[in-house]
Amino acid sequence: MIGKRVGGRYQIISRLGEGGMAIVYKAKDLILDRFVAVKTLRPELADDEEFVRRFHREAESVTSLSHPNIVAIYDIGEEDCYYIVMEYVEGMTLKEFIRDYSPVSIDEAIHIMKQIILAIAHAHEHGIVHRDIKPQNILIDESEHVKVTDFGIALAVSGATITYTHSIMGSAHYLSPEQAKGGKATVKSDIYAIGIVMFELLTGKLPFPGTSPVSVALKHLSSPMPYPRDFRADIPQAVENVMIRALAKDPSDRYNHVTDMYQDILTALNPERAHELRLILNDPVENDEQEEDLEKTIKMAPIKKSAASEDRPDKKQPSTEKSKKKSRARKWLTASGILLLLITAGLVLGMTLLPRLFYVSNVRVPDVAGKTYQSAKKMLENQDLKVVRTDRVSNSVAKGKIISQNPEAGAEVKSGAEVALVVSKGAKSVSVDNYVGYSRETVSSVLEDAGFKDVVWHEEKSTSVPEDEIIKQNPKAGEKVVPSKTVLELTYSSGNPQVTVPDLDKKTKSEASKLLEDAGLKADFSQAEFSDTVEKGLVLDQNPAAGSLMERGASVTVTLSKGSEAKPKEIDQPIKVIYPGSNTPSQNGNGPSSKSEPTPIHVQIYYTDANHSDSLFADEKITETKTYAIPFTINPNEKGTYRVLIDGTERKTGTVDYPD
Repeated sequence: MIGKRVGGRYQIISRLGEGGMAIVYKAKDLILDRFVAVKTLRPELADDEEFVRRFHREAESVTSLSHPNIVAIYDIGEEDCYYIVMEYVEGMTLKEFIRDYSPVSIDEAIHIMKQIILAIAHAHEHGIVHRDIKPQNILIDESEHVKVTDFGIALAVSGATITYTHSIMGSAHYLSPEQAKGGKATVKSDIYAIGIVMFELLTGKLPFPGTSPVSVALKHLSSPMPYPRDFRADIPQAVENVMIRALAKDPSDRYNHVTDMYQDILTALNPERAHELRLILNDPVENDEQEEDLEKTIKMAPIKKSAASEDRPDKKQPSTEKSKKKSRARKWLTASGILLLLITAGLVLGMTLLPRLFYVSNVRVPDVAGKTYQSAKKMLENQDLKVVRTDRVSNSVAKGKIISQNPEAGAEVKSGAEVALVVSKGAKSVSVDNYVGYSRETVSSVLEDAGFKDVVWHEEKSTSVPEDEIIKQNPKAGEKVVPSKTVLELTYSSGNPQVTVPDLDKKTKSEASKLLEDAGLKADFSQAEFSDTVEKGLVLDQNPAAGSLMERGASVTVTLSKGSEAKPKEIDQPIKVIYPGSNTPSQNGNGPSSKSEPTPIHVQIYYTDANHSDSLFADEKITETKTYAIPFTINPNEKGTYRVLIDGTERKTGTVDYPD
């Protein structure tokens, strides 16, 4: 792309960087005579019509944004590739800024964060969610003026970029928990990412580091946020509280709007907030436990009937009613006495005979763990025990065998009691992940919890795949397997063999090409320079130097000599002006003509060279032939000119060439 003209007006100058979806170049707008940044869509993504449609739609929507902290988009088009023309910012990414200048002062960090938040707030007001806020997408110049880039484009590429390992790795560190779970990105997802950026800017560290996107995403979901003040004690508590709020796991605990975060950070350094206490948010895990406790069965004391509510005899009843009740009471006592004798006799008989009728013997529960269900059932039924079966997946117990039992083996229970058996359904089949394209280190960390019986590593040389990157795998990605019964074979690149760069000093172009070709390297002859010591056409310099080690197939930059540089030369050019040599007779008409003094002629000489443009060299009157020596300065491949005027009339012109 270097040197190519995009859209008929953007001359590509150099490569600025690349990401998962695009490559960014520095270019010159030939019409408006300014530098711009041209982002071209990767060819691998150009065939996805839906993606391209969304790419255009979102990119066009971002052109509506106009904010001093947002990189402006100037143009969108297609010419051999899809491209976006943006404002060019002379500076560095915030990621590079943190790397080079950490630790950043508190005031300086707040100043930078205010600009970032204002940019995102402007986008949110226009209905645009960034989705990929990270220091790599934030530019900062020498005056610490911030420009946020890649608005809207992230909306179109959130699915496509996951095939590029480095891109997803870079973005995973700033991924909100809801995005990590596959949920939709929202305004609050951007707030979470801003919190991560603020954490990194102030501490120089990431809150959730990791070696793979999967491990980082899991930390976003389940690991508690480390407190920034644990890494840097001079961070004011009010400033830390801003990060705690922005990085809440539950979106409902975060700021409702990014403008709310701006208002909070605006006052974070105020004296009245100097003694602010650390913000404590509810832990989602702890909340779950509390909810479970609320649902447990609790004991309540029975409600007793008040004595005041009992029936009382009516004092106004006639005395005859009392006598009737006494009579009935006597009869009742006689009958109840007989009944009491019968009950007493029954109790004596029951205490003797009933225990023998209703007695249930105790049995010990046999150990059935690891046995087949049929065998375990038979053993339990032989002990007059009932079986309750539950099936469950198990990676460690074979299908159809007992995982656990309750009550456990050896427990003493009543005959006929129930014993719950958990029976293995066997190991669960899972789809093999795609490990190709990831580094060996990253895959190794992921495989620790994958449950594969064995992992076999193979090494293979490659001229195109970087060292330690996975080239192929068996079983293939997507294949259904039981990890505990599967041997996973992974082949990784050992890199390209190293070769020694030959010495090309003062070799001809053809000789240098032959030496590099024999060594398994390529030649790049795009460079040429003047030299007073090395003959034109011979090798003046090379990069890398002779004796260096390079991967086979790599290019060596070869600088050829253009010979000595031609310089301006000075030439004294003689110009002869001939005097006519005739006398002019008297014109006064008072007598015969007689000899007189020679009539002078007016000479003017103008010249043009490297330092002059039609400049007057001579302006005088002469009465005899005269030769003038004009000191010309001539540039290489240029000429000097002169013209002679006699009495105001141009009589002679000429040129002076650059001498060989």
